[in-house]
Amino acid sequence: MYKYVMVAFLLITYNALAQDQNKATSYLSKATQVNDNIWIGPQPTEQDFNELAAEEIGAVVNTRTAAEMEQLDFNEVEQASKFNMTYDLLEVGKGHAYSPAKLDEFNALMTANAGKKMVLHCRSGNRATQLYTAWLIKHQGKTETEALKTVGSDAGELNDSVKALLGR
Repeated sequence: MYKYVMVAFLLITYNALAQDQNKATSYLSKATQVNDNIWIGPQPTEQDFNELAAEEIGAVVNTRTAAEMEQLDFNEVEQASKFNMTYDLLEVGKGHAYSPAKLDEFNALMTANAGKKMVLHCRSGNRATQLYTAWLIKHQGKTETEALKTVGSDAGELNDSVKALLGR
């Protein structure tokens, strides 16, 4: 009898550890939640879209370039569409400069997707974070310090990319 109790205990423990491991590696646990409905993170995988759908993410804003997206082994547009998510590509990077016009495009996407749970991403999350930081300052009336704190930055001042988005 003791042997069966130990086997059951080990199975339950293994299952609990496996669930904790899955939570630790989930996309949204790696992303930064910047408000109740918005996460900023790195490039999601094809499998991550299952989690995003389960969490009722309704919009994905990708700030990578089209050339970067061609390197993926899946089609992100199709994945978003499969789960009825709004998908927008707002190219920032090589050949697509940080500028006030780019921030205005970002604002239009934020306005169009207001009220939806959203994921903003690029390869690492940096470009998306810079856009969101500048958006908080220009379109949401946040101070530089408040915007940096919102995105989880410990920087004391804005970087050059955010300044370029703000036209400084």
